Amino acid sequence: MSMREPRIVLIAGVWLAAAAAANAAAEPTSQAGGLEEVIVTAQKRSESEQSVPMSMTTFSSAALEQKSITDFFDYATKVPNLAFAPTGDGVGTARTVSIRGISGDNVTGFYIDDVPLPDSVDPRVLDVDHIEVLRGPQGTLYGARSMGGTVRLITKEPELSKFSATVHAGLADTESTSRPNYTGDAVVNIPLIRDEMALRLTGFYDYEAGYFKRSYCTDPATAGVTCFPLSGSGRTSVSTVAALDTYGGSASLTVKAGDAVTITPRLMTQRAGYNGLPLADFNNLPGNGIGFPAPSGSSTLPSPLTTTDLTQARFFNIPEGGTDWWNLYSLTLHWKAGLGEFVSSTAYFDRRVDETEDQSEFVWAAITSGACANPSPYCFPPAPGPIEEIKSYQRFVEEARFASQLPGPVQFVVGAFYSDFHGRVPFAGLYPPSEVPNLDNELTGGAPNNPDGIPNLIFLQAFHTDIQEPAVFGELSWDITKALKATAGLRWYQVKTTSSGFEEGLAVGGGAVIKAISPLVTDKENGVNPKFELDYRITPDQMVYGLASKGFR
Repeated sequence: MSMREPRIVLIAGVWLAAAAAANAAAEPTSQAGGLEEVIVTAQKRSESEQSVPMSMTTFSSAALEQKSITDFFDYATKVPNLAFAPTGDGVGTARTVSIRGISGDNVTGFYIDDVPLPDSVDPRVLDVDHIEVLRGPQGTLYGARSMGGTVRLITKEPELSKFSATVHAGLADTESTSRPNYTGDAVVNIPLIRDEMALRLTGFYDYEAGYFKRSYCTDPATAGVTCFPLSGSGRTSVSTVAALDTYGGSASLTVKAGDAVTITPRLMTQRAGYNGLPLADFNNLPGNGIGFPAPSGSSTLPSPLTTTDLTQARFFNIPEGGTDWWNLYSLTLHWKAGLGEFVSSTAYFDRRVDETEDQSEFVWAAITSGACANPSPYCFPPAPGPIEEIKSYQRFVEEARFASQLPGPVQFVVGAFYSDFHGRVPFAGLYPPSEVPNLDNELTGGAPNNPDGIPNLIFLQAFHTDIQEPAVFGELSWDITKALKATAGLRWYQVKTTSSGFEEGLAVGGGAVIKAISPLVTDKENGVNPKFELDYRITPDQMVYGLASKGFR
Protein backbone atom coordinates (compact mmCIF):
# COMPACT_ATOMS: atom_id res chain seq x y z
CA MET A 1 0.00 0.00 0.00
CA SER A 2 1.54 3.29 -1.06
CA MET A 3 1.24 6.33 1.16
CA ARG A 4 3.31 8.63 -1.04
CA GLU A 5 2.61 12.29 -0.42
CA PRO A 6 2.93 15.11 -2.98
CA ARG A 7 6.07 17.19 -3.22
CA ILE A 8 6.67 20.63 -4.54
CA VAL A 9 9.60 22.59 -5.86
CA LEU A 10 9.32 26.31 -5.28
CA ILE A 11 11.59 28.78 -7.06
CA ALA A 12 11.64 32.04 -5.22
CA GLY A 13 11.45 35.21 -7.26
CA VAL A 14 14.49 37.40 -7.54
CA TRP A 15 13.91 40.84 -6.10
CA LEU A 16 15.66 43.87 -4.74
CA ALA A 17 14.73 45.10 -1.29
CA ALA A 18 16.20 46.57 1.81
CA ALA A 19 16.58 43.63 4.14
CA ALA A 20 15.80 45.77 7.13
CA ALA A 21 12.64 47.14 5.54
CA ALA A 22 11.43 43.63 4.78
CA ASN A 23 11.00 43.02 8.48
CA ALA A 24 10.07 46.53 9.56
CA ALA A 25 6.52 45.57 10.47
CA ALA A 26 7.78 43.05 12.98
CA GLU A 27 10.49 45.09 14.68
CA PRO A 28 10.50 48.04 17.06
CA THR A 29 12.93 50.83 16.37
CA SER A 30 16.18 51.08 18.26
CA GLN A 31 17.26 54.09 20.26
CA ALA A 32 19.24 55.36 17.29
CA GLY A 33 16.10 55.44 15.19
CA GLY A 34 16.97 52.43 13.04
CA LEU A 35 15.63 48.90 13.11
CA GLU A 36 16.68 46.59 15.90
CA GLU A 37 19.01 43.85 14.73
CA VAL A 38 17.88 40.30 15.47
CA ILE A 39 20.33 37.39 15.52
CA VAL A 40 18.63 34.39 13.94
CA THR A 41 19.52 30.72 13.47
CA ALA A 42 17.34 30.05 10.42
CA GLN A 43 20.32 28.53 8.57
CA LYS A 44 21.49 26.52 11.61
CA ARG A 45 24.09 29.13 12.52
CA SER A 46 23.90 32.44 14.38
CA GLU A 47 23.83 35.43 12.01
CA SER A 48 22.10 38.76 11.56
CA GLU A 49 18.69 38.52 9.93
CA GLN A 50 19.79 41.16 7.41
CA SER A 51 22.48 38.83 6.06
CA VAL A 52 20.14 35.87 5.45
CA PRO A 53 18.98 35.51 1.80
CA MET A 54 15.51 34.30 2.67
CA SER A 55 11.96 35.63 2.88
CA MET A 56 11.54 35.85 6.62
CA THR A 57 9.62 37.74 9.30
CA THR A 58 11.09 38.02 12.78
CA PHE A 59 9.80 39.24 16.14
CA SER A 60 12.45 40.20 18.66
CA SER A 61 11.91 39.89 22.39
CA ALA A 62 11.33 43.63 22.56
CA ALA A 63 8.77 43.47 19.74
CA LEU A 64 6.91 40.62 21.43
CA GLU A 65 6.60 42.63 24.62
CA GLN A 66 5.78 45.90 22.87
CA LYS A 67 2.98 44.31 20.85
CA SER A 68 1.68 42.24 23.83
CA ILE A 69 2.09 38.99 21.89
CA THR A 70 1.20 36.00 24.05
CA ASP A 71 -0.06 33.32 21.63
CA PHE A 72 -0.09 32.17 18.01
CA PHE A 73 -2.98 34.37 16.90
CA ASP A 74 -1.22 37.48 18.18
CA TYR A 75 1.80 37.08 15.89
CA ALA A 76 0.23 35.10 13.03
CA THR A 77 -2.03 38.00 12.08
CA LYS A 78 1.06 40.20 11.66
CA VAL A 79 2.95 37.90 9.27
CA PRO A 80 2.52 38.35 5.49
CA ASN A 81 1.48 35.25 3.51
CA LEU A 82 0.58 33.27 6.64
CA ALA A 83 -2.92 31.86 7.08
CA PHE A 84 -4.54 29.45 9.51
CA ALA A 85 -7.70 27.38 9.79
CA PRO A 86 -9.45 25.47 12.61
CA THR A 87 -8.56 21.83 13.24
CA GLY A 88 -9.92 19.10 15.48
CA ASP A 89 -6.42 18.27 16.71
CA GLY A 90 -6.42 19.91 20.13
CA VAL A 91 -8.59 22.36 22.03
CA GLY A 92 -11.22 24.54 20.41
CA THR A 93 -8.65 27.19 19.46
CA ALA A 94 -6.32 24.72 17.71
CA ARG A 95 -5.42 25.46 14.11
CA THR A 96 -3.38 24.38 11.12
CA VAL A 97 -0.91 26.78 9.54
CA SER A 98 -0.26 27.52 5.88
CA ILE A 99 2.37 29.80 4.37
CA ARG A 100 2.22 31.19 0.85
CA GLY A 101 -1.08 29.43 0.23
CA ILE A 102 0.30 25.91 0.70
CA SER A 103 -2.36 24.35 2.90
CA GLY A 104 -3.27 20.92 4.21
CA ASP A 105 -1.99 18.58 6.88
CA ASN A 106 1.71 18.55 7.70
CA VAL A 107 2.80 21.31 5.31
CA THR A 108 4.23 23.84 7.79
CA GLY A 109 7.05 23.12 10.19
CA PHE A 110 6.60 24.32 13.77
CA TYR A 111 9.57 24.34 16.13
CA ILE A 112 10.47 25.25 19.68
CA ASP A 113 14.22 25.76 19.45
CA ASP A 114 15.41 22.72 17.44
CA VAL A 115 12.46 20.45 18.26
CA PRO A 116 9.69 19.89 15.68
CA LEU A 117 6.14 19.89 17.12
CA PRO A 118 2.62 19.55 15.67
CA ASP A 119 1.52 22.91 14.25
CA SER A 120 -1.76 22.60 16.19
CA VAL A 121 0.18 23.14 19.43
CA ASP A 122 -0.05 26.73 20.66
CA PRO A 123 2.69 27.27 23.26
CA ARG A 124 2.42 30.39 25.36
CA VAL A 125 4.79 33.07 24.07
CA LEU A 126 6.60 33.55 27.36
CA ASP A 127 10.34 34.03 27.87
CA VAL A 128 10.91 33.81 24.11
CA ASP A 129 14.07 35.39 22.69
CA HIS A 130 12.59 35.79 19.21
CA ILE A 131 10.26 34.22 16.66
CA GLU A 132 11.28 33.36 13.10
CA VAL A 133 8.74 32.76 10.32
CA LEU A 134 10.54 31.33 7.27
CA ARG A 135 8.58 31.47 4.01
CA GLY A 136 9.10 28.89 1.28
CA PRO A 137 10.18 25.22 1.39
CA GLN A 138 12.78 24.47 4.06
CA GLY A 139 13.22 20.79 3.24
CA THR A 140 17.02 20.78 3.26
CA LEU A 141 17.73 21.93 6.81
CA TYR A 142 14.33 21.17 8.37
CA GLY A 143 13.03 18.10 6.56
CA ALA A 144 9.43 16.89 6.66
CA ARG A 145 6.45 19.24 7.09
CA SER A 146 8.29 22.37 5.91
CA MET A 147 6.76 22.48 2.41
CA GLY A 148 5.29 25.95 2.76
CA GLY A 149 7.62 27.25 5.42
CA THR A 150 8.62 26.99 9.05
CA VAL A 151 7.68 28.79 12.27
CA ARG A 152 10.32 28.78 15.02
CA LEU A 153 10.05 29.93 18.63
CA ILE A 154 13.52 30.43 20.10
CA THR A 155 13.50 30.46 23.90
CA LYS A 156 15.77 32.44 26.19
CA GLU A 157 18.70 30.67 27.81
CA PRO A 158 19.46 30.99 31.54
CA GLU A 159 21.81 33.90 32.27
CA LEU A 160 24.89 32.76 34.16
CA SER A 161 25.90 36.04 35.78
CA LYS A 162 22.87 37.91 37.13
CA PHE A 163 19.62 37.41 38.98
CA SER A 164 16.44 38.73 37.36
CA ALA A 165 12.70 38.37 37.80
CA THR A 166 9.60 39.68 36.03
CA VAL A 167 5.91 39.45 36.84
CA HIS A 168 2.91 40.39 34.69
CA ALA A 169 -0.81 40.36 35.48
CA GLY A 170 -3.88 41.41 33.54
CA LEU A 171 -7.64 41.71 33.93
CA ALA A 172 -10.26 42.19 31.22
CA ASP A 173 -13.98 41.82 30.63
CA THR A 174 -15.94 40.29 27.74
CA GLU A 175 -19.54 41.16 26.98
CA SER A 176 -22.11 38.43 27.78
CA THR A 177 -19.90 36.78 30.41
CA SER A 178 -20.42 36.51 34.15
CA ARG A 179 -16.72 36.30 35.02
CA PRO A 180 -13.71 38.43 34.07
CA ASN A 181 -10.76 37.28 32.01
CA TYR A 182 -7.49 37.25 33.91
CA THR A 183 -3.90 36.32 33.23
CA GLY A 184 -0.59 36.22 35.03
CA ASP A 185 2.96 35.07 34.38
CA ALA A 186 6.35 35.16 36.05
CA VAL A 187 9.96 34.53 35.04
CA VAL A 188 12.90 34.18 37.41
CA ASN A 189 16.58 33.64 36.56
CA ILE A 190 18.84 32.38 39.36
CA PRO A 191 22.63 32.03 38.98
CA LEU A 192 23.57 29.00 41.08
CA ILE A 193 27.31 29.19 40.44
CA ARG A 194 28.29 32.51 38.94
CA ASP A 195 29.37 32.21 35.29
CA GLU A 196 29.05 28.42 35.46
CA MET A 197 25.48 27.37 36.30
CA ALA A 198 22.06 29.05 36.25
CA LEU A 199 18.42 28.04 36.65
CA ARG A 200 15.53 29.71 34.81
CA LEU A 201 11.89 29.14 35.80
CA THR A 202 8.70 30.37 34.14
CA GLY A 203 5.01 29.94 34.90
CA PHE A 204 1.71 31.33 33.67
CA TYR A 205 -2.06 31.03 34.02
CA ASP A 206 -4.73 32.36 31.64
CA TYR A 207 -8.50 32.28 32.00
CA GLU A 208 -10.84 33.34 29.19
CA ALA A 209 -14.47 33.49 30.29
CA GLY A 210 -17.02 31.67 28.17
CA TYR A 211 -19.74 33.78 26.59
CA PHE A 212 -21.96 30.96 25.28
CA LYS A 213 -24.77 29.27 27.20
CA ARG A 214 -26.12 25.71 27.03
CA SER A 215 -29.90 25.18 27.18
CA TYR A 216 -31.30 21.70 27.94
CA CYS A 217 -34.51 19.93 29.02
CA THR A 218 -35.01 20.32 32.76
CA ASP A 219 -36.70 16.90 32.97
CA PRO A 220 -34.82 14.39 30.78
CA ALA A 221 -38.00 12.27 30.53
CA THR A 222 -39.66 15.01 28.45
CA ALA A 223 -36.87 15.07 25.85
CA GLY A 224 -38.32 14.48 22.39
CA VAL A 225 -41.90 14.41 23.74
CA THR A 226 -42.77 17.88 24.99
CA CYS A 227 -39.28 19.33 25.24
CA PHE A 228 -37.11 20.02 22.22
CA PRO A 229 -33.78 21.80 21.92
CA LEU A 230 -35.49 25.08 21.05
CA SER A 231 -38.65 24.78 23.15
CA GLY A 232 -39.71 27.91 24.95
CA SER A 233 -40.44 26.22 28.28
CA GLY A 234 -39.31 23.31 30.44
CA ARG A 235 -35.67 24.14 29.90
CA THR A 236 -32.69 25.16 32.02
CA SER A 237 -29.63 27.15 30.96
CA VAL A 238 -26.05 27.22 32.15
CA SER A 239 -23.67 30.04 31.25
CA THR A 240 -19.90 30.53 30.80
CA VAL A 241 -19.82 27.72 28.22
CA ALA A 242 -16.62 27.52 26.12
CA ALA A 243 -14.47 29.02 28.86
CA LEU A 244 -10.79 28.28 28.32
CA ASP A 245 -8.17 28.01 31.03
CA THR A 246 -4.54 27.42 30.20
CA TYR A 247 -1.55 27.05 32.48
CA GLY A 248 2.00 25.84 32.21
CA GLY A 249 5.63 26.69 32.63
CA SER A 250 9.20 25.68 32.04
CA ALA A 251 12.41 24.95 33.89
CA SER A 252 15.84 25.11 32.28
CA LEU A 253 19.31 24.67 33.70
CA THR A 254 22.45 25.78 31.89
CA VAL A 255 25.79 24.32 32.92
CA LYS A 256 28.99 25.69 31.43
CA ALA A 257 31.76 23.10 31.36
CA GLY A 258 34.87 25.10 30.58
CA ASP A 259 35.02 27.77 27.91
CA ALA A 260 33.76 25.62 25.04
CA VAL A 261 30.87 23.45 26.27
CA THR A 262 27.42 24.34 27.60
CA ILE A 263 24.68 21.85 28.45
CA THR A 264 21.03 22.86 28.89
CA PRO A 265 18.30 20.43 29.98
CA ARG A 266 14.80 21.90 29.76
CA LEU A 267 11.25 20.89 30.68
CA MET A 268 8.23 22.65 29.21
CA THR A 269 4.63 21.77 30.03
CA GLN A 270 1.25 23.23 29.13
CA ARG A 271 -2.34 22.22 29.79
CA ALA A 272 -5.41 23.77 28.17
CA GLY A 273 -8.95 22.90 29.20
CA TYR A 274 -12.28 24.12 27.87
CA ASN A 275 -15.83 23.39 29.02
CA GLY A 276 -17.58 23.54 25.66
CA LEU A 277 -17.15 24.26 21.99
CA PRO A 278 -17.23 27.91 20.86
CA LEU A 279 -20.28 27.28 18.67
CA ALA A 280 -23.95 28.28 18.78
CA ASP A 281 -27.18 27.02 17.15
CA PHE A 282 -29.64 29.03 15.09
CA ASN A 283 -32.75 28.58 12.89
CA ASN A 284 -33.27 24.96 13.87
CA LEU A 285 -37.06 24.61 14.12
CA PRO A 286 -38.91 21.32 14.68
CA GLY A 287 -40.66 20.01 11.60
CA ASN A 288 -39.04 22.34 9.09
CA GLY A 289 -37.12 19.60 7.31
CA ILE A 290 -33.86 20.74 8.85
CA GLY A 291 -34.32 20.28 12.55
CA PHE A 292 -36.19 17.69 14.62
CA PRO A 293 -39.61 16.17 13.85
CA ALA A 294 -42.60 18.22 15.00
CA PRO A 295 -43.84 16.98 18.39
CA SER A 296 -46.96 14.81 18.45
CA GLY A 297 -48.12 16.12 21.83
CA SER A 298 -48.68 19.60 23.12
CA SER A 299 -45.55 21.70 23.40
CA THR A 300 -44.39 25.26 23.13
CA LEU A 301 -42.77 25.85 19.77
CA PRO A 302 -39.74 28.11 19.90
CA SER A 303 -38.72 31.20 18.08
CA PRO A 304 -35.72 30.77 15.81
CA LEU A 305 -32.34 31.36 17.38
CA THR A 306 -30.08 33.96 15.83
CA THR A 307 -26.31 34.06 15.77
CA THR A 308 -26.31 36.71 18.49
CA ASP A 309 -28.19 34.47 20.95
CA LEU A 310 -24.94 32.55 21.61
CA THR A 311 -27.00 29.53 22.69
CA GLN A 312 -26.26 25.83 22.35
CA ALA A 313 -29.69 24.16 22.23
CA ARG A 314 -29.53 20.58 23.56
CA PHE A 315 -31.76 17.77 24.83
CA PHE A 316 -29.55 16.95 27.80
CA ASN A 317 -27.05 18.59 30.09
CA ILE A 318 -23.96 16.89 28.69
CA PRO A 319 -20.89 19.07 29.29
CA GLU A 320 -18.79 19.21 26.14
CA GLY A 321 -15.17 20.21 25.97
CA GLY A 322 -11.83 18.64 26.62
CA THR A 323 -8.19 19.00 27.57
CA ASP A 324 -4.92 19.25 25.69
CA TRP A 325 -1.87 18.45 27.79
CA TRP A 326 1.67 18.27 26.45
CA ASN A 327 5.18 18.00 27.86
CA LEU A 328 8.47 18.66 26.13
CA TYR A 329 11.74 17.34 27.57
CA SER A 330 14.94 18.44 25.84
CA LEU A 331 18.69 18.34 26.29
CA THR A 332 20.91 20.65 24.24
CA LEU A 333 24.70 20.57 24.04
CA HIS A 334 26.80 23.34 22.46
CA TRP A 335 30.49 22.78 21.83
CA LYS A 336 32.44 25.63 20.30
CA ALA A 337 35.60 24.38 18.64
CA GLY A 338 38.19 26.34 16.72
CA LEU A 339 36.67 25.50 13.35
CA GLY A 340 33.01 25.92 14.25
CA GLU A 341 30.24 24.87 16.61
CA PHE A 342 28.78 21.44 17.27
CA VAL A 343 25.17 21.26 18.49
CA SER A 344 23.28 18.21 19.72
CA SER A 345 19.56 18.51 20.44
CA THR A 346 17.73 15.56 22.03
CA ALA A 347 14.03 15.81 22.84
CA TYR A 348 10.97 13.80 23.83
CA PHE A 349 7.46 15.16 23.26
CA ASP A 350 4.35 13.69 24.89
CA ARG A 351 0.80 14.88 24.24
CA ARG A 352 -2.70 13.72 25.15
CA VAL A 353 -5.91 15.29 23.85
CA ASP A 354 -9.31 14.33 25.31
CA GLU A 355 -12.53 15.63 23.74
CA THR A 356 -16.20 15.01 24.52
CA GLU A 357 -19.14 16.01 22.30
CA ASP A 358 -22.89 15.53 22.66
CA GLN A 359 -24.31 13.42 19.82
CA SER A 360 -27.72 12.74 21.40
CA GLU A 361 -29.73 14.84 18.93
CA PHE A 362 -27.91 13.55 15.88
CA VAL A 363 -28.29 9.86 16.73
CA TRP A 364 -31.95 10.27 17.65
CA ALA A 365 -32.88 12.34 14.59
CA ALA A 366 -30.79 10.37 12.11
CA ILE A 367 -31.08 6.80 13.41
CA THR A 368 -33.34 5.84 16.26
CA SER A 369 -36.36 8.15 15.82
CA GLY A 370 -37.38 6.41 12.61
CA ALA A 371 -36.08 2.93 13.36
CA CYS A 372 -39.17 1.28 14.85
CA ALA A 373 -41.64 -1.03 13.18
CA ASN A 374 -44.25 1.43 14.45
CA PRO A 375 -43.73 4.48 12.20
CA SER A 376 -44.06 6.82 15.18
CA PRO A 377 -40.80 8.75 15.53
CA TYR A 378 -41.03 8.53 19.30
CA CYS A 379 -40.90 4.81 20.09
CA PHE A 380 -37.22 5.33 20.93
CA PRO A 381 -37.07 8.61 22.85
CA PRO A 382 -33.78 10.50 22.94
CA ALA A 383 -31.23 9.40 25.50
CA PRO A 384 -27.94 10.98 26.56
CA GLY A 385 -25.23 9.98 24.12
CA PRO A 386 -21.78 11.52 24.42
CA ILE A 387 -18.91 10.63 22.14
CA GLU A 388 -15.29 10.71 23.25
CA GLU A 389 -12.08 10.98 21.30
CA ILE A 390 -8.66 10.47 22.85
CA LYS A 391 -5.47 11.24 20.97
CA SER A 392 -2.10 10.26 22.32
CA TYR A 393 1.23 11.18 20.72
CA GLN A 394 4.84 10.51 21.64
CA ARG A 395 7.87 11.59 19.64
CA PHE A 396 11.60 11.21 20.16
CA VAL A 397 13.85 13.53 18.15
CA GLU A 398 17.62 13.78 17.88
CA GLU A 399 19.58 16.19 15.71
CA ALA A 400 23.35 16.60 15.69
CA ARG A 401 25.05 19.14 13.44
CA PHE A 402 28.26 21.07 12.90
CA ALA A 403 28.34 24.63 11.56
CA SER A 404 31.76 25.78 10.41
CA GLN A 405 33.47 29.09 11.18
CA LEU A 406 36.39 28.84 8.76
CA PRO A 407 38.71 31.74 7.95
CA GLY A 408 38.33 31.34 4.18
CA PRO A 409 35.48 31.92 1.69
CA VAL A 410 33.90 28.48 2.18
CA GLN A 411 31.50 27.60 5.02
CA PHE A 412 29.36 24.53 5.57
CA VAL A 413 26.72 22.91 7.77
CA VAL A 414 26.45 19.13 8.08
CA GLY A 415 24.16 17.11 10.32
CA ALA A 416 22.10 14.04 11.02
CA PHE A 417 18.50 13.77 12.17
CA TYR A 418 16.30 11.01 13.60
CA SER A 419 12.62 11.06 14.59
CA ASP A 420 10.48 8.27 16.04
CA PHE A 421 6.76 9.08 16.28
CA HIS A 422 3.98 7.00 17.89
CA GLY A 423 0.34 8.04 17.63
CA ARG A 424 -2.89 6.48 18.87
CA VAL A 425 -6.35 7.85 18.06
CA PRO A 426 -9.30 5.97 19.61
CA PHE A 427 -12.79 7.30 18.90
CA ALA A 428 -15.85 5.92 20.67
CA GLY A 429 -19.56 6.64 20.71
CA LEU A 430 -22.14 4.85 22.86
CA TYR A 431 -25.85 5.55 22.52
CA PRO A 432 -27.29 5.55 25.10
CA PRO A 433 -25.17 4.70 28.15
CA SER A 434 -27.84 2.16 29.17
CA GLU A 435 -28.68 -0.46 26.56
CA VAL A 436 -31.67 0.05 24.25
CA PRO A 437 -33.45 -3.35 23.99
CA ASN A 438 -33.40 -4.82 20.47
CA LEU A 439 -31.91 -1.70 18.92
CA ASP A 440 -29.99 -3.69 16.32
CA ASN A 441 -33.04 -5.85 15.64
CA GLU A 442 -35.23 -2.84 14.96
CA LEU A 443 -32.63 -1.18 12.76
CA THR A 444 -31.91 -4.20 10.59
CA GLY A 445 -35.21 -6.11 10.63
CA GLY A 446 -33.50 -9.25 11.87
CA ALA A 447 -31.35 -10.67 14.62
CA PRO A 448 -28.95 -8.32 16.34
CA ASN A 449 -26.04 -7.51 14.06
CA ASN A 450 -23.37 -7.76 16.71
CA PRO A 451 -24.45 -10.44 19.21
CA ASP A 452 -20.87 -10.77 20.42
CA GLY A 453 -20.39 -7.06 20.90
CA ILE A 454 -22.23 -4.19 22.55
CA PRO A 455 -25.75 -3.95 21.07
CA ASN A 456 -26.05 -0.20 21.61
CA LEU A 457 -22.69 0.63 20.06
CA ILE A 458 -22.97 3.31 17.39
CA PHE A 459 -19.31 3.60 16.45
CA LEU A 460 -15.89 2.68 17.78
CA GLN A 461 -12.58 3.30 16.07
CA ALA A 462 -8.93 3.02 17.00
CA PHE A 463 -5.84 3.57 14.87
CA HIS A 464 -2.15 3.32 15.64
CA THR A 465 0.57 4.98 13.58
CA ASP A 466 4.34 4.74 13.94
CA ILE A 467 6.65 6.90 11.81
CA GLN A 468 10.43 6.66 11.77
CA GLU A 469 12.49 9.22 9.88
CA PRO A 470 16.29 9.17 9.65
CA ALA A 471 18.00 11.87 7.58
CA VAL A 472 21.37 13.45 6.83
CA PHE A 473 21.80 16.95 5.47
CA GLY A 474 24.38 19.50 4.46
CA GLU A 475 24.82 22.95 2.96
CA LEU A 476 27.94 24.48 1.41
CA SER A 477 28.37 28.21 0.76
CA TRP A 478 31.13 29.93 -1.21
CA ASP A 479 31.89 33.64 -1.18
CA ILE A 480 32.83 33.99 -4.83
CA THR A 481 33.55 37.67 -4.25
CA LYS A 482 32.95 39.99 -1.31
CA ALA A 483 29.46 40.66 -2.67
CA LEU A 484 28.53 37.42 -4.47
CA LYS A 485 27.82 34.15 -2.66
CA ALA A 486 26.58 30.76 -3.87
CA THR A 487 24.96 28.09 -1.68
CA ALA A 488 24.03 24.49 -2.43
CA GLY A 489 22.36 22.05 -0.06
CA LEU A 490 21.08 18.49 0.01
CA ARG A 491 19.05 16.35 2.40
CA TRP A 492 18.59 12.60 2.15
CA TYR A 493 15.70 11.19 4.12
CA GLN A 494 13.81 7.97 4.66
CA VAL A 495 10.27 7.78 6.02
CA LYS A 496 8.91 4.46 7.30
CA THR A 497 5.24 4.45 8.29
CA THR A 498 3.53 1.53 10.03
CA SER A 499 -0.20 1.70 10.77
CA SER A 500 -3.11 -0.49 11.83
CA GLY A 501 -6.60 -0.04 13.23
CA PHE A 502 -10.19 -1.23 13.48
CA GLU A 503 -13.78 0.03 13.53
CA GLU A 504 -17.06 -1.45 14.69
CA GLY A 505 -20.64 -0.52 15.49
CA LEU A 506 -23.85 0.36 13.69
CA ALA A 507 -22.23 3.14 11.67
CA VAL A 508 -20.13 0.56 9.82
CA GLY A 509 -22.81 -2.10 9.50
CA GLY A 510 -22.70 -3.80 12.88
CA GLY A 511 -21.34 -7.33 12.75
CA ALA A 512 -19.06 -8.98 15.27
CA VAL A 513 -17.09 -7.13 17.89
CA ILE A 514 -14.55 -6.10 15.27
CA LYS A 515 -16.38 -5.06 12.14
CA ALA A 516 -13.42 -3.97 10.08
CA ILE A 517 -9.77 -4.28 10.92
CA SER A 518 -6.98 -3.00 8.74
CA PRO A 519 -3.93 -5.23 8.54
CA LEU A 520 -0.55 -3.97 9.61
CA VAL A 521 0.55 -1.74 6.74
CA THR A 522 4.13 -0.59 6.27
CA ASP A 523 5.26 2.00 3.75
CA LYS A 524 8.86 3.06 3.24
CA GLU A 525 10.06 5.92 1.11
CA ASN A 526 13.43 7.52 0.38
CA GLY A 527 14.03 10.91 -1.13
CA VAL A 528 16.40 13.80 -1.68
CA ASN A 529 15.71 17.51 -1.20
CA PRO A 530 18.07 19.88 -3.03
CA LYS A 531 18.59 23.60 -2.57
CA PHE A 532 20.36 26.17 -4.74
CA GLU A 533 20.80 29.83 -3.93
CA LEU A 534 22.76 32.76 -5.33
CA ASP A 535 22.84 36.18 -3.68
CA TYR A 536 24.52 39.46 -4.50
CA ARG A 537 24.90 42.15 -1.85
CA ILE A 538 24.68 45.62 -3.36
CA THR A 539 25.00 47.51 -0.08
CA PRO A 540 24.99 46.33 3.55
CA ASP A 541 21.20 46.76 3.53
CA GLN A 542 20.34 45.71 -0.04
CA MET A 543 20.54 42.30 -1.64
CA VAL A 544 19.44 40.51 -4.81
CA TYR A 545 19.03 36.75 -4.55
CA GLY A 546 17.49 33.77 -6.26
CA LEU A 547 16.52 30.60 -4.42
CA ALA A 548 15.23 27.22 -5.51
CA SER A 549 14.36 24.66 -2.83
CA LYS A 550 12.22 21.60 -2.30
CA GLY A 551 10.02 20.40 0.53
CA PHE A 552 8.03 17.28 1.37
CA ARG A 553 5.51 15.94 3.85
